[in-house]
Amino acid sequence: MRRMLLACLYAACHVVLTTQAARAESGPESICATDRGGIRLHVDGMYGGYPHSVLHEAVVRGVSCPSGAAQLHAFSLIADPSPHLRISVTRPIGQGQQGAISTRLFSKGHFVIGERMSLSPLARSQSPFSVTSDINLTMARLWEDLAARIGHGGPVIP
Repeated sequence: MRRMLLACLYAACHVVLTTQAARAESGPESICATDRGGIRLHVDGMYGGYPHSVLHEAVVRGVSCPSGAAQLHAFSLIADPSPHLRISVTRPIGQGQQGAISTRLFSKGHFVIGERMSLSPLARSQSPFSVTSDINLTMARLWEDLAARIGHGGPVIP
């Protein structure tokens, strides 16, 4: 009985590790596709013990793409080759623990712009899907700040 239990546990661990390795090898996901290109999304972090796949899905649901003339113009300046967007979400295990979101946009291997904010009180106490609105807000701020920088004559890559 004990051997059977250990064999099942070993098989389950093997399946989980193989799945994670295969997902890691698949590379970044493409989002915000336009005629000028898209953005390669990387999701990092942990959310209170939930599997990374659940966090990844929540992040993808929360990502907002550039909209409006100024934001689309700013994006067009970094769209070729496709920029990288790295979103990190961290919420320690435990009810009510503080957490944070960090978004960083890179183009041609150089940092372009980033935003960071604490998780809202709702996102601190719920499942990863409650963080989608926080991610959406962070992304909206990122695109607005990039458009404002370009609108004021600032450099695309500081």
